[in-house]
Amino acid sequence: MYKFLPDTALFILVIGVCLSAAQAYSDAYVLRFSDTPALHVHPRQNHQPFRLLSPTPTPELPTKPAEDWLQQNGWQRVWPRLGLGKDQALLFGGPAAQRYLRIDADSASYIWTHKTDLDPNKWPIFEITWGVDRFPQRAALDMYKRNDLPIAIIISFGPKVPDNHLLPNVPRGLAFFWDETATIDANYTCVPARNGPADKKLQCIYPHIKYIALRSGGAGTRHTDKVNLVEHFKKNFPNYWHQHQRVPPIVAISVEARSNDTDSTSNARLYALTFTTPETTPAPSTTEGTLDGN
Repeated sequence: MYKFLPDTALFILVIGVCLSAAQAYSDAYVLRFSDTPALHVHPRQNHQPFRLLSPTPTPELPTKPAEDWLQQNGWQRVWPRLGLGKDQALLFGGPAAQRYLRIDADSASYIWTHKTDLDPNKWPIFEITWGVDRFPQRAALDMYKRNDLPIAIIISFGPKVPDNHLLPNVPRGLAFFWDETATIDANYTCVPARNGPADKKLQCIYPHIKYIALRSGGAGTRHTDKVNLVEHFKKNFPNYWHQHQRVPPIVAISVEARSNDTDSTSNARLYALTFTTPETTPAPSTTEGTLDGN
């Protein structure tokens, strides 16, 4: 049973709403992953809810364990459970002005969790500032027994969806992921395995968790990517939308990483997650760079 559980959205790192990690404005909500004070300004002043400061290389600070920081802000590790799976240390890295949470997975899958409550109808624009240093070896979400990924940001909406299997029920979710070979904007939920049995479907234990490729390839780069949560929810959950004409509250903001099926190592970085109104982030809103600060 536990072998296939990391392949589902049950294994997510849910980002808590906490004063030390988040800043809320009338038109933006920013979750910053750093053990140093925030240096960005109000989004209306620079039209960028979170900006990576200083494009030139700056001295790296020593890495620092992040688990105490997460626990102090009300986050709980729920996977692997005691005695099951492999522990994976989480660290802060980078220079003072560009600290980030290292999402490393060394033949491991893990999740930290904290519930939240945000209104996507108020803040429909969602931005992820992230990077990938290393992808799991020869991994792809449509490859049986190799569907690992370095990082996925999962947004969970509304109440849990009843199901008929023995696993815990989970809410509807949009899982935006970055891997090495995926087709951007493609949905990898319940996809047939290219290398497996004809009837094998991947990312299908919870078919109401929609895995959407937001970025592909580009190891060693840093990006800020933007999506419209309302539009994605309408597209992926048309029946709910037609019935309610409104997106339900965001109940969890999540990060998933796994490399256990490929028995390899992946390394990703998470700088910030930002929710804004459409007026806050006029196009273009994507920032790019290499992970050494250039």
